[in-house]
Amino acid sequence: MNNVFQRIGKKQTLSQEIQQKIEESIINKTFVPGQKLPTEKEMCDMFAVSRTALREALQMLSARGLINVRKGSGIYIENYHPQHVMRPMQLYLELNLDKEYLGYIINVRKMIEPPIARMAAKNRTDSDIEKFEKNLADLKNCSDEEFKKESLLDRDFHLLIAQSTGNPMIPLMIEPIFQIMPRIKLLVYAEVDVAKNAALNYHTKIFDKIKVQDEQGAYDAMWEHIKIAEKHTQMLSEEM
Repeated sequence: MNNVFQRIGKKQTLSQEIQQKIEESIINKTFVPGQKLPTEKEMCDMFAVSRTALREALQMLSARGLINVRKGSGIYIENYHPQHVMRPMQLYLELNLDKEYLGYIINVRKMIEPPIARMAAKNRTDSDIEKFEKNLADLKNCSDEEFKKESLLDRDFHLLIAQSTGNPMIPLMIEPIFQIMPRIKLLVYAEVDVAKNAALNYHTKIFDKIKVQDEQGAYDAMWEHIKIAEKHTQMLSEEM
């Protein structure tokens, strides 16, 4: 095999620079998903480093979801998944969630969700409509004590709207916020008696507008929904 990697210098730790070089080769499509990297021995020779330094680099790349080390088989380039992007942001929000961040999240939602609802109304498919109908039926059929299930269905409704836009970048960008919503909604549903009925009412309004492809109606209904959610969140934050 050609010497695709060059000897390592001393500006960074060896493992960091090895990681960077391999990552660059993946970004530049020198290696593509499913392709096998050279063996550990071959890469140690190419980089002129110890196996310890190489393995540290491989561990870092594996933790980031860029490679898959298969025992007895080799090292393969992974098909990078959106979860590898979204999970760090979601974790950041979870670690910082407090009264102040509840307000930040609502502000972001007011900025981006009404336009997303408008785009969903324009681009939704018949398959999307079926998913919305099932989600609304499941929420309606939740018992008064199924707070966790309600919170997950609430999140899924908003994810469906993002997915219905037909633009894969939108779920990728907004899903970390949606993934933290069950934690917030679980508290809201448990503490605010009218929250479930309000969610079901506004989800139905939003869906009705999306179904008939009323773009401005979907925008307006989502704006009203988030304003109500803001009020409920404020009621909750007073107790935090």
